[in-house]
Amino acid sequence: MRTRAQALVEHRVFQATIITVIIVNAIAIGVQTYPSLTHNPLLVALDTVVLGIFTVEILLRLYAYGWQFFKGGWNWFDLLIVISSYLPTGGALQVLRVLRVLRVLRLLSSVPSLRKVVNALITAIPGIASIGGLLAIIMYVFIVACTMLFGPYSPDFADLGRSTVSLFKLLVGDGWSTIVDPLQAELPWAWTFMMFYGVVSTFVILNLFIAVTTQAMQEQQFEDPQPTVVEQRILDELALLRGRLEDPEQPKASTSS
Repeated sequence: MRTRAQALVEHRVFQATIITVIIVNAIAIGVQTYPSLTHNPLLVALDTVVLGIFTVEILLRLYAYGWQFFKGGWNWFDLLIVISSYLPTGGALQVLRVLRVLRVLRLLSSVPSLRKVVNALITAIPGIASIGGLLAIIMYVFIVACTMLFGPYSPDFADLGRSTVSLFKLLVGDGWSTIVDPLQAELPWAWTFMMFYGVVSTFVILNLFIAVTTQAMQEQQFEDPQPTVVEQRILDELALLRGRLEDPEQPKASTSS
């Protein structure tokens, strides 16, 4: 029975059905944000049905894999999202209704391509952390330099706190006209310093982030995928047939014993 349950939950039709339910539920949750449709009986009933489907799916997977279910990080992810849907949302806990939107994140575990992207990002965390440290060092150098150079001429760089906020705005591409243009009126050469900061902090660091993430994505593409239950059964049967062909006496010995 467990083998049949495993074949069921890993069947393409079953997985496609779950993905469809997730998408429908995501649309319904978005529609319910309109005040006139928040308590629509049809949408409330649909939400209950979807939660029931998710619950049955989790129970089937628990039965199919047993304790092996808890060895997968994605299984824990799905389980916690379904459990969060049962938390009370009335009265003072009304804010917990927002947890329902977490069901949309189940697409990350249900769609293999999205799962590879997330796994790649997780794999790239050490490299991203190193680049983040490099960015922090560069930012600190420019923050101190801007405070010393431009503090007397612009209130945006009057102290370390304001310099941090100003440079962060420039880092995300905002504030050039309100920060650099007034400063340039006082110091005509200021734009060259800010251009150099923009090139180093934005283009160089951003390209490093992209390089690390791309490398992790490529490594995920070359990883061997885990076989499904049906595929594993076929591989086991092929291995058994190969063993019998290589050693014809093996089945006789096992039969006599």
